[in-house]
Parts: sequence; structure tokens; C-alpha cells
Amino acid sequence: MRLEQAPRGWGGHYNNEAPRLSIVVPVHDGAATLPACLKALIEARGPSREIIVSDDASDDNSAEIALSMGVLVLRSDVNRGVGAARNAGVIQARSPIVVFVDCDVVIHADVLERITKFLDGNSNYSAIFGSYDARPSAGNFVSQYRNLLHHFTHQNGKFEAETLWTGLGAIRKSAFAHVGGFSEDPRALEDVELGLRLSSDGFRIALDRNILGTHLKPWTLQTMVKTDIFYRALPWSALILVRGKLTNDLNTNGNGRLGVASVFLAAASLLMSPAWSGFAFVAFAAVVSALVSMRPLLGHLRRERGVLFAARSIPVHLVHLFCAGTGFLIALLRHVACGFPSSDGPRVRPRPVEATAPSAAAASS
Repeated sequence: MRLEQAPRGWGGHYNNEAPRLSIVVPVHDGAATLPACLKALIEARGPSREIIVSDDASDDNSAEIALSMGVLVLRSDVNRGVGAARNAGVIQARSPIVVFVDCDVVIHADVLERITKFLDGNSNYSAIFGSYDARPSAGNFVSQYRNLLHHFTHQNGKFEAETLWTGLGAIRKSAFAHVGGFSEDPRALEDVELGLRLSSDGFRIALDRNILGTHLKPWTLQTMVKTDIFYRALPWSALILVRGKLTNDLNTNGNGRLGVASVFLAAASLLMSPAWSGFAFVAFAAVVSALVSMRPLLGHLRRERGVLFAARSIPVHLVHLFCAGTGFLIALLRHVACGFPSSDGPRVRPRPVEATAPSAAAASS
């Protein structure tokens, strides 16, 4: 990794000898959204900060954009994945609190104030994260649906979270070091996996619904299907199977599990209906069950975008549920083929920062 710095810092923030916050922004070919992301981080209210852009071998001019805006830039010559990019950023971080922001997220003006106030006032919590707001920038239907789904999921998540989201989240550097940082396996759901290790080791994580950022990423149905199966459901299901323990929050709450099971039952029953007409009734009942599981989400979409938008979301959400089930099925088959492996909590090598002994200080320093 090469460390680069523009000749001048901005706003006196970077040149502060002891920044209150270190903000790590991983990027790979993110030139289209990075300027808006960095501008919001620079202009946000709150304490002194340093911004570290960890460029993961971009082919575009992401690094040059970051340098032109006066922030620290780490450059990798090899594309190693977002987990490795974040770990590299943490190595350079000078603050005991590290904030992670994706390069396609524009934080609200009060986010850094909220993070600092919470962690300063709650020494028993080691991490906090927020959610996308209800104003995604991409105007096409799938982008609106997808980002509103994320907004709904996090807005209805438990305050005492089981895992972590680093699209917009913060962690004490000591807790990060204790659990070994992010997995650098590019197939891993690295922030979820990190959060599960934190929880397993007794570190507390909070979800603050008022920590908000606008998501700039556009979605298509094709990218949604690919992401849902291979980059969300498959790695998350693999984590659950290896741990041997279900999570019950965010995407994996009771309604989510009911929806996935209902959609799969409906599909299987339809396939078997030529053999016995009774399967058609089972399929109908399963679809009704899936719609029942979707009722809270549909109510949220109706309030945000109206009845027509909510109605149009039904088939897309059924596809989303089917993809989630497909990812779980693939993970289950792999799990069986590998002889039902189990783990008390994977560890990452090498550790990105010096580890601390498990203690109350690790959660509060």
C-alpha cells in the first residue's frame, strides 16, 4: 500500500494532531460518487476528523479525486476486496474511533455529531451503525425499491444489534483490534461477519435509526438478483450454518424467514401440482403466507411512495425472497458436502492492528 497526501489539508481537520474521528472510505472505481461522499464528510458538523480513502486498485481516477479534495489516500496495486481495503485504512487511523462510510453514501450533516455523542456517552458500547435514508438518488423503480427495503429493514431493526453494517457505521479501534478486523476473504459478508464476532466476544453494538445517509447506487433487477444470491444470502447463510445459531434481526427476523419459506413452498408446490391437484391449493396458501409476511414492508412502501408503488413492489420482493432462499439452499448443500463444519468464531490473520486483551477496557477505550 502507498500512502499519499495532498499538499494542503482542508478546513483544519486533517492537520489536527489528535483527530476525534478517523473516517475510512474504501473505494474501487468509485469516481462517480466519491466527490459527493467526501464533500459531505468534510462539511458535516462535528469534531475534528481525518479522512482516509483506501483505494483498492481502481482503474478510474478515484485516488486523484480524493487527493484533490485534500484527504489521505492509500493506494493498492492489487484488488484485494473491501475487507482488506478497510483494514488498511484502520492501520493508518489515529483516532480511537473509526467511522466507516461507503463511497456511494452521502451522510446527513449531523451523523458525525451523533456518532461521537453516543460513543462518548455510552462506554459500554463498542460500535454503532445507521441506515440509508428514504431518498435514494437513483430514480428507476428497482433502485427505489431496493434502497427503501434497506431503509425499512434498518428502521425496524433492534437497537441492541446482533451484527454490524459498515456502509455507515463506527467502531472503537480497540474492539476492532480484539476481534482481528475484517475478513479479507472476498467471498465473505465482511461487516456482518465482523459484527457476529464482536457480539460473540461480548462487545455491544447499537443501531441508531437517526444516523442516516443517502445511497447513490443504482440497481437493476439483474444486479439485485446476483447480489441477493451470491453476495448476501449465500455468505450470510454460510455464517449461520457454521455458527450453528440463527440470528433474529434485520434481514433474518421472523417475517423474513416466513417469507422465504413461503415462497419456496409455493414454488415447490406449483412444480408438483401436475401430480396432485391439492398442491395447487398448498401453493395458493403459501403465496398468501408470503404476502402476510410482507405486510409491514408494503405498509412502509405505501407511506413512502404510494399504493401503486407498493403494489408494483410485490413481484420484485417475491423475487428477492426467492433469491434469499436460493442462497441459503446453496450454502446448506455446501455445508453438508463439507461435513457440517462448525466454529466458535472465525479469526482473521493477520490482525490489522495490535490486539488488546479481552476486558472492559476493550469495550470502552
